[in-house]
Amino acid sequence: MIRERMRIDRFRTWIGMAVLLLAFAVSPAVRVQAAQITIDGDPQEWTGVDMQNSSDSAVAKWAVMQDDDYVYFYVQQNGGNEYYLPISNTNIDIKYASGQGGSNTQIRFTYMMQEFKNAWYGDITGVKKAYAPSKEANKYEIEFAIPKSFFSEDDYTITYGGISVKSSDIKHVKDHEQPTPTAAVYQGITIDGTFTDWDSISKKKIDDRWIDETAAVFDGDYLYLYVKEKENGSATGAGERGNGKYTIYTDLGRHTTFQIRKDYIEGIDGAKVSYSNKRYEIAIPASALRQYKDTISFGYYMRDDMLLDDIANLKEDTETDKTFNKIVYDGKYSDWDYYPHQLIQYSTSGGTGNDAEAALYVEGTTLYGHVLSMLHMNEKEFQPFALRLNENDETTMGLRLVTVDKNGNINKDCKINNLDAGTYEYYLWDLNSGSSATNINDDDAPIYGRMYLTVRQTADGKSISDEMEFEVDLEKLAKHFDLDPTDLKMIQAKYINIGNEWVSIAGTSTGTWMGISLCGLSVLAVLWFRRKRAKVV
Repeated sequence: MIRERMRIDRFRTWIGMAVLLLAFAVSPAVRVQAAQITIDGDPQEWTGVDMQNSSDSAVAKWAVMQDDDYVYFYVQQNGGNEYYLPISNTNIDIKYASGQGGSNTQIRFTYMMQEFKNAWYGDITGVKKAYAPSKEANKYEIEFAIPKSFFSEDDYTITYGGISVKSSDIKHVKDHEQPTPTAAVYQGITIDGTFTDWDSISKKKIDDRWIDETAAVFDGDYLYLYVKEKENGSATGAGERGNGKYTIYTDLGRHTTFQIRKDYIEGIDGAKVSYSNKRYEIAIPASALRQYKDTISFGYYMRDDMLLDDIANLKEDTETDKTFNKIVYDGKYSDWDYYPHQLIQYSTSGGTGNDAEAALYVEGTTLYGHVLSMLHMNEKEFQPFALRLNENDETTMGLRLVTVDKNGNINKDCKINNLDAGTYEYYLWDLNSGSSATNINDDDAPIYGRMYLTVRQTADGKSISDEMEFEVDLEKLAKHFDLDPTDLKMIQAKYINIGNEWVSIAGTSTGTWMGISLCGLSVLAVLWFRRKRAKVV
């Protein structure tokens, strides 16, 4: 009895395994569903349909299907744009078994497929049509449906692009099993004008007159950008100034600016771009990006609201120390790298170059300042500049640059422009003092601090940038205005030859970290309302 039961159990187990193996053997690897043709310019429902080649250079490939009411055509066109479709110069020939057919022996296309004509240029009525830019480079996707009532007989042969298909060989839509679409998987971006590698990246719709949608991926080596123009919009003429200028804006207030062109990116060495069918894909080298702590944003230059916010690096940066410690006055500047900065617009109009970025920092009773100027580049942008206390014009001091030799002698007519590449040190003299002091040790010498200025040039002497940092004795500055250093609630700097903005920081009474917070206020104010949005990765 026990043996019999064991034999039965083994038999059941074998049958179960056989059924399971059979199920794996006959189950399709990809689920399929009955096809449906929607005339919308999207070729997805044509997946798996036999494609025909073409001897006509205007046509890359084409296909045909039918149902009880229509004959459906799909054409992938070479080239074309929103103003011209090369398919307009092609015809579909129809030959009937009887040799007759009259005017219904040809399908013709008018300009931009606005109308469909027969062989005698009469209207074909009841046609459905649509076209759209392809995700493949320099191609258009075209769909149209011709009513079956147009065809004079059921037995006919169509010829298009040198390839003929008999009506009896045209597959019925209900007989075409279309693979069920699967989720796209990110496998990297290639800048080639084909946009299928962006399918796995979520796009953000843009509510303006230039851009339809955009997306970004930052893989640690490149920041990849996708930009799709509106039908009547242009990315090269978009933005606050209508000049196609954009910025990569960091969470430290730093800008990397550039202009989009159809065949190059202006302003960033090593950037790549490909344009096709109202779409751009762009690669910005990570080495070109300004300092950031966690995220970057992409948008129009000179606009507070970015197109894309909180773009995170897919590759965790474990090599860069992004900790801010303190500022050392030494003319080396690297200690400013991960400290919040503020944009200074050139002549407060911006949009011309990279303008400048600036910051202030307070440690004890010493004020430190930093400016990197990418536009002016003649060193005069730092003279004069003003320091203002507590947002009061009555406690504002204008400063000019002077040099001091090893014996302490002051030279007020020192050279400050057209300098050779290198680092120079100046002292900060009260512009309105009226002092006749000639030595820094004179009691009335109106010297309030020092400045390092670094001039960067190419090998052939072309300007790259000017950068400076200064330190100012706040105790001496406060005394000049009959203030106590603890009365300094707000300290500001203005570089009038660069722009009209005040760069601000909290004063000595608030402490170092409150000062840092206020210096970053201009950055945080811009970012505040963006933080509610999800990160783009």
